[in-house]
Amino acid sequence: MRNCFALFALLGVIALAMPAGAQIYLDFAGSPVAGVARDAIPGNCSEWHELFPNFCVIHHQDDYVDNGDGIVSVCDVIILSGMRYHVDWVGPTYELENVTTGEMSYWEPTVLPPLPNPYCSVWHQVAPDFCFAAHVDEWQDNGDGRLSECDIVWIGGFPYHVASINLDITVSEEPSPTGPQSWSKIKGLFRTF
Repeated sequence: MRNCFALFALLGVIALAMPAGAQIYLDFAGSPVAGVARDAIPGNCSEWHELFPNFCVIHHQDDYVDNGDGIVSVCDVIILSGMRYHVDWVGPTYELENVTTGEMSYWEPTVLPPLPNPYCSVWHQVAPDFCFAAHVDEWQDNGDGRLSECDIVWIGGFPYHVASINLDITVSEEPSPTGPQSWSKIKGLFRTF
């Protein structure tokens, strides 16, 4: 009985020691090619800009495995700088310039798909203050009838100019399909018994 307890205690310690799949927020700042949708899969050798947790780290896209729908979407796999990542979330990132201070910040809508009129929606800041949620108090359209570049949004009483709208993905590290899986590693610890 003592050996069984020791085995389960060891398995519990190993399970706690395994890192949880931390998420990384990435922004594809490449301009879409004329006639190509914003959610089209960027070509290999594209660069992705990390927003969180390490702002401004550039990642090289080695390959992309589509889930079959032909666009960047949840459950795709992206290989960045030799690492496999599962795409957990896809949406727009709004790069906003504070009209008063000139400071830049990055925001995402909390509801997808984003509303064409952002008035009264809630956005969450990705950088520089990660996870700060705020209400869009007002929206001044540039005349095209939808939220787009050169619009003005008021958040927390401050006017922000929409500098750009980019493709944003949230990813988590995915184990290599050819590498040893977690259960195989745990079983390997007991082969000597």
